[in-house]
Amino acid sequence: MKKYSIIILALSMLSSCSKSFLDKEPHTFTSAVFWQTADQAESALAGAYTPLQGEEALGGEEWASMESFSDIGYENDNYPDFIAMSEFRANQNTENDLSLNSYTEYFQVIKRASDVVANVPNITMDEAQKKRILGEANFLLGWAYFTEVIRYGGVPLYDPANPESPLTRATEADTWANIERVLLEATTQLSWDHEKGRPGLGAAWGLLAKAYAYQQKWTESKNAAETVINSGKHSLYPVFRDLFTIEHDNASENLWVLGAREGEYPITGTLYLPNDVWGGAHDEPLGNGWRLVSATQNFYDSYEEGDERKAATVAKRNVDVVTYFGVTDVLKAPNNQSPVVCVKFQRPFEQEYNNLAPGLSIAALRYSDILLLDAEAIMNLSGGGPQNRTVPVAAAAVPFNLVRERAGLDPIAAPTFDDLMYERKHELAFEGGDRHFDLVRWGLAAEVYNNLPAEGTYKPKRTFDPAKHRLLPYPQSQIDISNGTIKQNPGYQ
Repeated sequence: MKKYSIIILALSMLSSCSKSFLDKEPHTFTSAVFWQTADQAESALAGAYTPLQGEEALGGEEWASMESFSDIGYENDNYPDFIAMSEFRANQNTENDLSLNSYTEYFQVIKRASDVVANVPNITMDEAQKKRILGEANFLLGWAYFTEVIRYGGVPLYDPANPESPLTRATEADTWANIERVLLEATTQLSWDHEKGRPGLGAAWGLLAKAYAYQQKWTESKNAAETVINSGKHSLYPVFRDLFTIEHDNASENLWVLGAREGEYPITGTLYLPNDVWGGAHDEPLGNGWRLVSATQNFYDSYEEGDERKAATVAKRNVDVVTYFGVTDVLKAPNNQSPVVCVKFQRPFEQEYNNLAPGLSIAALRYSDILLLDAEAIMNLSGGGPQNRTVPVAAAAVPFNLVRERAGLDPIAAPTFDDLMYERKHELAFEGGDRHFDLVRWGLAAEVYNNLPAEGTYKPKRTFDPAKHRLLPYPQSQIDISNGTIKQNPGYQ
C-alpha cells in the first residue's frame, strides 16, 4: 500500500492514470512557464482528479470500507486498527495505511483543486472552457471537504497563498461554510450536460442538497434537491440491478461517476468479491476476490418481501444463485466469515475475470439519493423527522415512491421517517458508507448499533457513544506533523 504524509500537499502534481480527459502530462508548480495555457489548465484539473482514483480513496478500499462502520457490513482482518475504529473501541487513529492514505488523498484533491481555482482565472483562454474548469475544481473541493468533514469534523482549509494553512484546523462550522461556498460557486460555472467522469450541475446541486441535509438546513436542502429534480436532466434507471454494470454506468441516474477503464482503478467489484465463489465446485480464478468487505446476516434479513434490491445487492451461501466466471449456481463462498456477501458490483465478472479492475465506474452520486433527500427535507419541514419517526407525511410521497416503486415495492401514500430510513438503507447499501453517516446525523446511531446483538466474531456487539464516536479519531500522524496545532477529536487520546 502507498504511504503518505501531509507533506504530499506541497509536492508537485502527478499524471493521471484514468481515461479520456484525465490522460494528461505531469507538471510541476515550480515551472516558470506553468499556468499560462489552456492545456496547462486542463492538465492541472486532471491532476486534481487523480488522487480519487487511489486505492484508499474513491477508487478502492476506503470507499468500500466505510460500510464496516454501519450495521450492514463488516471488514475482514486486513486492517486491525481500522476495524477497531469501526467497532468503536479505538482510542486513537494510528492506522497508517487505509485511514491515513484516505485522509491525505482527499487532501491532495483539495490542494490541487485549490491551485486550479487560484491560478486558472489569470490564464488567457476560451471563457467557456475556463468556466467549466473552475466549476469542476470547485465541485472537487466541495466533494473532498465533504468527505473529510463527515469523518473528522473541522479540517484545515487549504489556502494556496498560505503554506502554513494545512497545519491549522478550521472549525466544523467553517468547514461546512466553505463547502457551501465552493459548491454554490460551481453552480454558476457548470452546465447540465457534461462528459462522463466530469460533474455537471446535477452533481453540484445534488451534493449541496446533501451538505444542507447534514446541517439540518431543510429548506435549502429541499430547494437544492428539487433544482435537480425539476431540471428534467436526470431520471431513475428502470432496472436497479442493471445500473451497476459497465454498459449502464453512465445512465442519467448517475449525477457523477468516478470514471474507470479496464486494467486500472477503480477496483470496487474485486474488493467485494469472495476469493472462492464456488468452493471448488466449478473452475474459477481462485484468489482474485479480496472479500475486503462483506454483508451481515442482519442486513440480509432486513429486506421487505418483494424488494428487488435484495438479489441485486446480497447473496447468501448455500441459498442464493449467482453467476460468476461463466457459471450460474448456488453461492458457496466457504472462506467468507458471514454467510452473506455483497454482489452489487459483481456483474462485470459474470462471464469472465480478466483483472482486478474490469472497467466499472463508481457511481459516486446518484439521482435516487437526491430523491430521498428531497423526501427527507419535506418530512422534516412537515412535522416528521428522526424525532418523529412515525408521523405520516403525504407531501413526501412523490419523490419517495419513485425510489420505492423502482425496487418493486408498493407505494406508500403518506410515508414516515421510518419508511425513509428503510429506503436509504437498502437503496444506497455498500456505496461509500451512507448508512453509518445517516444514522450519525440523525442522532440514531446509538439506538441502532447498541441494540444489535453480536453476529459471529466478525461483527461483535458494539457500544456507540455519540459524544465520542460521532466523529472518527483524527489521524495521529497528522497531529504529530502539525506539532500540536491540530488537536484530537473529543473523547480520543
